[in-house]
Amino acid sequence: MFDKDGTLLDLHSLWNSWFDQFYETISNQQVVSKSELAEFIGLDIENKIVSPRGPLAIGTVEDIAIIAALYLYRQKLPWNEAVQTSRNSIQEVNATIDWDRYLQPLQGLSAFLEKARQSGVKMGVVTSDDTDIAEQHLHLLNIHDYFQSIIGSDQIVNPKPFPDIGDKACQEMMIDPESVVVIGDTNGDMKLGKNLKAKANIGIVSSADEDESHLTEANYIINHYEMLDIT
Repeated sequence: MFDKDGTLLDLHSLWNSWFDQFYETISNQQVVSKSELAEFIGLDIENKIVSPRGPLAIGTVEDIAIIAALYLYRQKLPWNEAVQTSRNSIQEVNATIDWDRYLQPLQGLSAFLEKARQSGVKMGVVTSDDTDIAEQHLHLLNIHDYFQSIIGSDQIVNPKPFPDIGDKACQEMMIDPESVVVIGDTNGDMKLGKNLKAKANIGIVSSADEDESHLTEANYIINHYEMLDIT
């Protein structure tokens, strides 16, 4: 059971580019500080790093919308206008961004997925993103058909780390949650696995230089898929 951003695809290149367009869309309507807005949602624009503890890495689309709206409200925009501006800006960016330009699979992913499929392993994706965006990303990476279940946060009531999204994926794949291995880049993914009583939780940091201290519930930590094997 895979998370998507930061697990199947590079988190930093994707969401730095997304944020650039999000900021431009909002700034056309309201004067805002790019660095302050980025910090609010968990993005270090100077180093182009998404915080693994922040809302952009962990939160749902609606979480990001409300947090950005709170920032706009603090800039004296009425709350109802702040929420509308934030939500509309996200919808506009998601509808117009050239996703294909920014999507980069993690090292060794395709070969690992192919070997898992040949070995008869059922695989699913559980993401805080909306399902339609997740499916679009997986199609663009040419890996959509590897997965028997793709669940976004729009399909469940309680997001990660609550077990709802994992339980739904397991139901679709007709497997026992306790037989699952969860792979993700945030501790929310690891806690999801713990709440599912999963067989193992594998944390992933895409570089050996990256901090891994946030993955407190991980049983194992990898940097890329060439470190995993199917036996």
